[in-house]
Amino acid sequence: MVMRAFVQPLNKLLMRSNSILTSKVNPSTYILNPSTDSSQFSKSQLVNHGELEDGVIPEALKYSLPFYQDTLSNGLKVASEPSNVPLVTVTLQVKAGVRNESFQTNGLGHFIKKLRARGTEKRSRSQLAADLENMGAAFNIKTGKEMTTFQIEVQPKDLKKAMDVLSDIALSSKFNKNFIEEQREASLTGLRDTADVRKFILENIHYTAFRDHMIGQPIRGNQVSIGNITQEGIKDYIDAHYIATRMVLVATGSVNHEEFRSLAEKHFGQVKNSGRDITGEDKPIFTGSQVQIRDDDVDMSHAGIFYLAPSWNSEDYFAFQILQRIMGNYRPARDSIINHPHLQYNYLHKWFGEIEDFGEHDSYYIPYSDVGLFGHYASTLDLSGFFSPHACLKATRRATNYVMEAEKYRARNRYYNDLLNNNDLFAQGKEIADQLYYAKRRIPRSEIAKRVSVADARYLEKIYTAWLWDCELALAFYGPIFTQVRLYGTYRGYTNDSNQI
Repeated sequence: MVMRAFVQPLNKLLMRSNSILTSKVNPSTYILNPSTDSSQFSKSQLVNHGELEDGVIPEALKYSLPFYQDTLSNGLKVASEPSNVPLVTVTLQVKAGVRNESFQTNGLGHFIKKLRARGTEKRSRSQLAADLENMGAAFNIKTGKEMTTFQIEVQPKDLKKAMDVLSDIALSSKFNKNFIEEQREASLTGLRDTADVRKFILENIHYTAFRDHMIGQPIRGNQVSIGNITQEGIKDYIDAHYIATRMVLVATGSVNHEEFRSLAEKHFGQVKNSGRDITGEDKPIFTGSQVQIRDDDVDMSHAGIFYLAPSWNSEDYFAFQILQRIMGNYRPARDSIINHPHLQYNYLHKWFGEIEDFGEHDSYYIPYSDVGLFGHYASTLDLSGFFSPHACLKATRRATNYVMEAEKYRARNRYYNDLLNNNDLFAQGKEIADQLYYAKRRIPRSEIAKRVSVADARYLEKIYTAWLWDCELALAFYGPIFTQVRLYGTYRGYTNDSNQI
C-alpha cells in the first residue's frame, strides 16, 4: 500500500520569501509520509512533468525518505537516511577548508589529504589498502574551499569495520617527517599539472574575485606555501578544526539508525569539542577584475565569466539554482540535426551553435556560507574565442530583462528530475551534510520542489536584476588568447546598456 500525502499550496507565503532559513514556515509542514513503494526512489528516465501550475509539484516528489538525526554528548551531529539501496555510505564532513588556512600555509588541507593515504597509528599504508580492498569499499577524501569530506561505501555487513577504518583515517593519520618531505616533492610536481582546464579556470576565477581572502586561494597551494608546511603546522591545523562541533556524520542507504548512532558514539564520541582559534571566518569581498594566462601550446581558448551571487543562506538561493538550469550545459554534435542552432530551445545554446568551432559550455552556481559565484565556462578555438564570452554575457543580461515562461517550466522540470534521480549515495551524503551545516536541518525534497514551484518568471527577473544588472565581473582567460583579450571595462559594459552586444 502506498501512503499519499498532500501539501497545501503556500504560494502567497513563499512567493516573496524563498529562503531556506528565514522563512517562518514550520519545517514539519514539508515532512510528508514516506512511501512504502521503493520504486518511488528508483532510477528512472527523465520525465516531462509538463507546465504544472505555480505551487503544484509532481506527485512523486510529495514523498520523502525517512530521516533521523541525533547529537552526541560532545556536540557531533549524527544523521541517517535509510533506503532500499543494498549498500551503505558513511560521510564525515569537517568544516575545514582553504578559507581556514593562511597565506603562508596555503594548500595545507590538500597536503594533509594526500598524507592520509600513507598510513595511520594503527595501520600501515599496505594494511590500510588491504582493509579497504577486502571490504570492496569505495573511499574518497575531498578538500574544498570550506569543507573536507571523507566518504566510504561498503556492504551493510561491513559497516562496523568501515566505521573503524574511517575514524582511523580521519583522527589517527600518521604525519611523520619522512612522509611530509616525500609529499612535498609530489605536491610541487603536481602544481605544474593544468590538464583539467575547467578546474584551472575555476581556481583563477576564485583568485581574481577574492584575491585578498583565503577563499580565493588555490586548493593545492603554491610553491612558497607548500615549502612552509611543517609537522607542527599540520598538528596545529588538526587540533583547531577536527573537533566535534565542526563535524557532521551521515549514513545513507541500507542502514539502521540506532546501530549507526552506537557506532558513531564508539568511534567518534571521544573527539574533543573545542580547539584553537579559527581563522578565515571573515566575509570575502568580491572584486571585479580579470586574469589572463596566455599559452600558445594549448589548442583551445578557455574563458570563465562569473558574477557575485547569493550565499547558501540567502533567500535568493533557489532562484539561482533555477538560473543555472535555465542556462544549462552545451556540447555541440556537428553531425546531429538536433544540435542545429535553430532547433535549440535555449537562447544561449542557439548562439553557441552559430559559433564556428565551439568547444563546450557549462554554467555554475557555487554558493558558500556567506558569498557565492554564478557564471559560465566556455571553450572554443581561438578564432572564435572573442564571441563565446559575449554570448554568455548576452544570455545573462537577457535573464535580468526577460525570463520566458517556457524557460521557467523547462528549468523546473530539470530541477524536479534532478531531485527524483538523485540515487548516488555519495551525492546524497554530501547533500545532507551540507544542509545540516548551512541550513541546520535536512531540507526534504518535497520542500525544495515546493519552493521552486512558486518562483514565477517575474519574481525570477526581479532577483536576477538585483544581482546581475550593471555589476562587476570576475573574468579568467587561458590559452592562445591574443584575439580574445579585451579591456575589463569593455566586458563590464555588457552588464548594462552602455555596450550593445
